[in-house]
Amino acid sequence: MNIRTMCLAALISTAAVGTWGQTPQQRTYSIDELVGLAISNNQALKVSAASVEVSQQRVQVAKTQQLPSLTASASAFYLGDATIYDTDLSKKSTVAMPHFGNSLTLQASQLIFKGNAVRNAIGAADLQQQLADLSLEKNKQDIKLLVASYYLELFLLRNQHLIYQKNIELSEVRLKNINKMHQQGLVTQNDVIRTKLLISNLTQAASQLQNNIDILNRQLTMATGLPADAVILPDTTILSNRPKLENMEKYQGEAAAGGFDIKLSEKSVQLAEKSVAIAKADRMPTLSLYAANSLQRPITSRTPAVDMYANGWQVGATLSFNIAALYNAPRSIKLSNLQLIQAQQNVVLQQQNTELAVHSAYLKHLDALRQQETAAVNMQLAQENYKTMEKKYLNQLALLLDMLDATNTKLDAELQQTNAQIGIVFTYYKLLNASGKL
Repeated sequence: MNIRTMCLAALISTAAVGTWGQTPQQRTYSIDELVGLAISNNQALKVSAASVEVSQQRVQVAKTQQLPSLTASASAFYLGDATIYDTDLSKKSTVAMPHFGNSLTLQASQLIFKGNAVRNAIGAADLQQQLADLSLEKNKQDIKLLVASYYLELFLLRNQHLIYQKNIELSEVRLKNINKMHQQGLVTQNDVIRTKLLISNLTQAASQLQNNIDILNRQLTMATGLPADAVILPDTTILSNRPKLENMEKYQGEAAAGGFDIKLSEKSVQLAEKSVAIAKADRMPTLSLYAANSLQRPITSRTPAVDMYANGWQVGATLSFNIAALYNAPRSIKLSNLQLIQAQQNVVLQQQNTELAVHSAYLKHLDALRQQETAAVNMQLAQENYKTMEKKYLNQLALLLDMLDATNTKLDAELQQTNAQIGIVFTYYKLLNASGKL
């Protein structure tokens, strides 16, 4: 229906096609049914859902940094005889050594302090998960709006096609009357030709509408996973269930509290704050506790070496500091602070964009309501004008041009009324989408 709708079509261009196991046929679907099918079968949403699972697992991986580390190592080796030299490196003697050696070491360590880097890393992973969750929900809302726009556009085209068909039927009846009048010498051949030309133009327009209906029907079947040859018939009762419009302040408040773009930008600010904290942690020392036990054979600390096992253990603490962080960390901290400022500015931008979107959607819905009222009056006047002109023409009181003009006016009024009725529903969906309540 508009440029935004066309852009959003990229989200469902790769939707999966489901298997229904029955002969496809015409069926009336509600918007809710098609939305449910799209959410279940849409490939873009499956990718978003997979991203949520990935982010959840990243949180679990980040939490493992809080656990103690445990390492074990074992080695086996061949130990050669030792050669002893005097001070001028002349050979003195050879000392036999036990030739087989092996060792086994077990060490455990626990990080005690690193400037809260681990805790902030876990927090950042958790925020990434929340961002993935919000993105999934936003994509679902975009899919709902896109399916609704396709559905209402299909409804509109089918109504327009029906209007053209009825006007073709009326024109064909008129052509029969004109042919009779021509045979009686009451009208010229030019009236017959012009009426045939009108029917031809109406038929061509109806054919183009049918092609557009087929294209839009295929887009909907692909988006929802229906068989490619399924024919979707819109539920006509949707026009009778006119939504109740609240005041603009209510929608503005809902958008400010629950708008997905605002929520995403606010989460990005929190993530940027975690990045600043992680960058600052680089300037802090690292403190760890450790305990180790080792078993080694042979014992080479004695002379001669003894082919026996020596067991030793130790516990202690290690304190380390990266001196390079004194001049590297300030650059990283400044970068993180700039990214934080950028994220904070983006929140303000999203709040402004959301407010404008709600304001625009609300006014367009009011305009759609007014257009429907105007279209209803125009429709009534056009029908009365058409009936009057048709009587005058058949009674030789009006020219064919007047009759054709009345026909075109009636057709235009019928199309405008259909557009206005469906426009009310679509603009309401746009308003709900802007306020984050679709």
